[in-house]
Amino acid sequence: MNPPPTSSGSKYLHGVLLVLVTTLLWGLLPIFLKIALTEFSAGSIAWFRFAFAFVVLFAFLGWKGQAPQAILLRPPSLGLLAGAALAANYLGVTRAVHFSGPSNVAILIQFAPVILVLVGVFIFREKLTKRQYLGLLTAMAGFVVFFIDQRANVAQLGLYSSANWYVIFAGVVWVVYMVCQKILSRDFGPQSLNLLVYGVAAIVLVPQVTWGEFAGVDSTYWLFLVFLGFNTLFAYGALAEAVKIIPISLISILITLNPLITLLAMLVFPDYSLGRLPQDPTGFLGYIGAVIAVLGVALVVARRETPQG
Repeated sequence: MNPPPTSSGSKYLHGVLLVLVTTLLWGLLPIFLKIALTEFSAGSIAWFRFAFAFVVLFAFLGWKGQAPQAILLRPPSLGLLAGAALAANYLGVTRAVHFSGPSNVAILIQFAPVILVLVGVFIFREKLTKRQYLGLLTAMAGFVVFFIDQRANVAQLGLYSSANWYVIFAGVVWVVYMVCQKILSRDFGPQSLNLLVYGVAAIVLVPQVTWGEFAGVDSTYWLFLVFLGFNTLFAYGALAEAVKIIPISLISILITLNPLITLLAMLVFPDYSLGRLPQDPTGFLGYIGAVIAVLGVALVVARRETPQG
């Protein structure tokens, strides 16, 4: 068990910054998924993201002389489970974005970090301060208010409900992935683990690919796919490094910033991608919920004392 770092330590700050990189990329992710789904199916997109990330990371590790094939030749069983779980997560999230929209998925998926907090506390015996507990509750209250606003303004409740089930499934398997990653990070390098996860996930998703979709596609949509591939590479690369530095419970709380980034991005370019990105159905109540969530996250991150335990 890794001891929690001090709030003023360089490792703590480094870990927080890494998670914020992941948070930014994940905040933009649902928007670009929604755009890409106008030309590609969920399975094709999810497979391409993993295949692209695997090829680039394998080449990078080989260039650095880190023998990327080592973990592939003798993969740990938990690594195989992590890859399968993340593949299921990607497929669930992408289908949920297809049935609803970026903001709804970004909000509802936040139940996963809540489960992850409990996993960090009860399984890995990590400690939260009273201020962090208060911040977590405040943030969750804000996200609930936002979710209520989204449900009130959505146009098709049937598709919305289907999307929510996909998000719940995606959240559960993501927690499985994170637990595997936390355990394996004690014995393996973070990027070697990512390489294994990307490779396993790409293989798992092969039956979901519609290969004909890649023929004759406009170059603009290829750029969207490449962005999604780099999103996987950098977001999970930063996350894997952060898992070795700061508690998993703190990571899960910082990740709750995702929907706020999604909301702001939807305000900045609602007509992006030739008008194919639908208008975000967020009302005044939703923005109030977003502000409450930001205040809650601030209470968690801006800590001064070191948790005892």
